[in-house]
Amino acid sequence: MGKLAQNVRYAARALGNNPGFTLVVVLTLALGIGANTAIFSVVYSALLRPLPYREPGNLFHLGESRSQADNSPNGAQVSYSDYLDWKKAAKSVQSFAAYSGDAFTLVENGEPKNIFAEQVTPNFFGTLGVKPALGRDFLESEMRPDGPPVAILTNALWHSEFGGDANIIGRVIRLDGKPATIVGVLPRDFEFAPANSAPLWVPIHQTGDLITRRSLHWLKVVGRRAPGFSPAQVRAEMQGISAQLTQEYPKENASMFFVMEPLNQQIVGQIRPILLILLGAVGFVLLITCANVANLLMTRSIGRRREFAVRSALGASRASLLSQLLTESLLLSFIGAGVGLLVAQWGVNLLVAAIPETQLQAMPYLRTAGINLPVLVFLCGVTVLTGILFGLAPGLEASRDALNDVLKDESRGGTSIGHARLRNTLVIAEISISLVLLVGAGLLLKSLHTLLGQDPGFNLHNVLTFSVNLPDSSYPSDKTPPYYSGAAIRFDHEFTQRLRSLPGVVEVGQTSAIPVSGGSGSIRFVVEGRPTALGQEDECRIIGVSTGYFSSLKIPLVDGRFFTANDSNDAPGVVVVSRAFVKAYMQGENPIGRRIRFTYSAKNPFLQIVGVAADTASIDLAAPAPAIIYTPNDQGPNTFLSYMVRTAGQPVAFVGAARAALQQMDPQLPMIQPQSLEELANQSPSVFLRRYPSYLIGSFAALALILAVVGLYGLIAHMVLQRTREIGIRVALGAQGRDIMRIVLRQGIRATLAGAGIGIVAGLLLTRLLSSLLYGVTPRDWLTFVSVTLLLLVVSLTACAIPARRAMRVDPIVALRYE
Repeated sequence: MGKLAQNVRYAARALGNNPGFTLVVVLTLALGIGANTAIFSVVYSALLRPLPYREPGNLFHLGESRSQADNSPNGAQVSYSDYLDWKKAAKSVQSFAAYSGDAFTLVENGEPKNIFAEQVTPNFFGTLGVKPALGRDFLESEMRPDGPPVAILTNALWHSEFGGDANIIGRVIRLDGKPATIVGVLPRDFEFAPANSAPLWVPIHQTGDLITRRSLHWLKVVGRRAPGFSPAQVRAEMQGISAQLTQEYPKENASMFFVMEPLNQQIVGQIRPILLILLGAVGFVLLITCANVANLLMTRSIGRRREFAVRSALGASRASLLSQLLTESLLLSFIGAGVGLLVAQWGVNLLVAAIPETQLQAMPYLRTAGINLPVLVFLCGVTVLTGILFGLAPGLEASRDALNDVLKDESRGGTSIGHARLRNTLVIAEISISLVLLVGAGLLLKSLHTLLGQDPGFNLHNVLTFSVNLPDSSYPSDKTPPYYSGAAIRFDHEFTQRLRSLPGVVEVGQTSAIPVSGGSGSIRFVVEGRPTALGQEDECRIIGVSTGYFSSLKIPLVDGRFFTANDSNDAPGVVVVSRAFVKAYMQGENPIGRRIRFTYSAKNPFLQIVGVAADTASIDLAAPAPAIIYTPNDQGPNTFLSYMVRTAGQPVAFVGAARAALQQMDPQLPMIQPQSLEELANQSPSVFLRRYPSYLIGSFAALALILAVVGLYGLIAHMVLQRTREIGIRVALGAQGRDIMRIVLRQGIRATLAGAGIGIVAGLLLTRLLSSLLYGVTPRDWLTFVSVTLLLLVVSLTACAIPARRAMRVDPIVALRYE
């Protein structure tokens, strides 16, 4: 320990005597270590930190899918009847809990607000192992149709809407105009990403055919594994139960398959590959940082070779010299890590701020990303590893020099072949890693440009979108299918006319699912005259729309007609289908005049196809255009209405006028999430999953390129300095400027070409990891590889040209006196 303290004091004095060198190294390390720590903070919060539930490894997300190849329950839902049968039959699952989305209008302090909520079975929080911080959990009696209306708040909603009132338990609030009693407040750290972090929780009420209809899949289910059972046993038993239900209820379950995955995987599945790729990319930046700092230390050690030789002559061992140099490198690394900690905290804030709010709701654990104990442990580990990486090679090289060789090198002002070879190798490594990052960034940026540049089948410019939730108490619907609501139709017609009368409004449409929001449902159907096996009906997307929907989005008509005012509830049932529907289900026949029937009820009538609309990427911009059935809202209206207002100017300028029109219709109705359709598309998952990594990897690639170019510049500049005497002799013997330029550039070009060659091979292997994030671009896109390689060559030549021009101006007389 005494020797270590002595080494630290000596290292501190040595670094203090060279503040310029120390500052450059510390800032370089701060960028590399800080960037790695920031990314790890996000990775830990999203992927590694245990979920805030009891024994989260025993929790699974369960569902049913019509595709056996789809083994993910993400989006897969279950009927209430199947849910009850699962609970009765399963022995390997300790408890099941179900949930489904909802929304309410909350009037607090006189201002109506739309609050997204989640309906749950009473054992939901118990299954997760979560207890309310205040109050109690739901009771079984509160799930009955006549049960008392109650609600549980999240900690965030408790503070934002109720000021953290300590007497909140027992308080009565109004949801959709109906009283509800607050019975609990959830813990501060509770979030449930599969429910988009709903702030309000209510019990599921057993009403209507939502409870009795086995073909209606509307619940998502979480299960806790029973003690003594493995995940494989759970899966095997549940598959057996699913097969038994298929035999008992072939009409509803014949084509359904059981799917299951760990709850954590269901939460982070989409973002996992992105974060792992980012962690790998920033790890490359750290390697370049280490190589650059190693080059700087090696250059510095050349000037200290006489010092090392004298210490060796006085009896210092090679291990002693190596430990001194490692102590210096570790001291530099820890100082850089201290500054990097500030960079990391700033970086985490930027990383989280760059994620749209709609995406944070699906991965809420990122909100609390920051510097915590596991991140500090990671920081210490990276700091020590970094110090060893960039200090070991220069230390070994310096301690290996023989005394006589040092004295000879000092006399001629040169450097050892070993030093030169090692520095050249480090620069080649920097260039190759930079090229890999540049290729990855280029592929992602090209993919993003392709995605945003495609034609989605509708015009998303100058369209304002927002939603309105009509409370059932004020706009009641029939309690039996098809849930007809004349009040909702009257509201929609009058409000649409008010919007159309606003100055600058071109057209108004209304739909059950805003494009690119992924909110549409699916439905089973049969085509008239086409025999279909029991339970094997076709299934596709269904969207309810108004007469102005297609014109507001400028969706072309392919054949037939769109809906008109004559397609009312009293008129014969009609539908419009997409071109993809015709291709998938019409078997080459003319669809106009053909009839289809939805099979969820035997009483459903046949509906006539009156039109074919052009295909649209209405669900996901990156997915093929889906088959869609459009139904007229007047023949089956919703009470959650989404409007699209095409405007002559910027859509955001019309938010105030649209909100005023809504308040004139009903002061108790809030406008929900007003934003432009273009903004909504840019925040959609398909765009975010490409934009976020492309910008970050692009930033890392730019940083890596700068570091690599600086390293190359340092290599060539040092080479020119070491060969000044030789250059002077060549000039004295008649060498021209271009000859000197050629000599200097040759080494830089060799290093660049070697690094580029290695980088291209590595890029061809590693860019396959980006396949899931690319759209319209292959991982081996030759244009990207060529463009990036040319960019690297140009930048590298520019970096080499600066010391080369300095070499051309060497005065032979001065050079010959150079020592």
